[in-house]
Amino acid sequence: MNHKNVILLGPPASGKGTQAKKLAEQLGVPCLGTGQLLRAEIEKGSAVGKEAKGFIDSGRYVPDETILKMVGEWLNENKDGWIMDGFPRTLPQAEELQKLAPDAKVIVLDVPRENLEQRIIKRRECTSCGATVAVTDLSQTRCRECGADSLVSRTDDALESFKVRYENYEELTIPLYDYYSGLGPVEHVDGTQAPAKVYEEVTNAVTMGTSGN
Repeated sequence: MNHKNVILLGPPASGKGTQAKKLAEQLGVPCLGTGQLLRAEIEKGSAVGKEAKGFIDSGRYVPDETILKMVGEWLNENKDGWIMDGFPRTLPQAEELQKLAPDAKVIVLDVPRENLEQRIIKRRECTSCGATVAVTDLSQTRCRECGADSLVSRTDDALESFKVRYENYEELTIPLYDYYSGLGPVEHVDGTQAPAKVYEEVTNAVTMGTSGN
């Protein structure tokens, strides 16, 4: 594949995490999901975790200063390629990342809001293996990835919280598409397709697309 620095963008619940994880495995590079990074800090009870918890639980974005400090440290440890899962989310984040990684390939997953709300209702996270899965029965707790009886709803997956997150996405993240388009080609992928088809198109964008960023 041509690009080893890839930014995956899209609305909340668009499937970025699933696609980013598979792409990272394919490329043999680490994947950074700032949500997971922050949740790990919350579990540790670190200062940044305590600061972030109030924002995440209410569906609001964590301040750029906090996020950029964490991401900058992570990039210093991963200089041989990476996948960004939903980062950057704001223009200041994008501008700072552009300074650090001007050659990144930008791919956007497009999914209508009504589809996203249905996904939120059905989405679960496994506390055992970390997988994110969609359930067919809302009472389901067994993870099909590892078999553990440990599926739970994420704290930021309440429908009211999702609505706040989507409004933030419209206000803060959608403007990034114009920003990146001004730097070079941005690949858009229909995220309503089956995950395997989405992944095929994402990998095609990485392989065939020409980075202008």
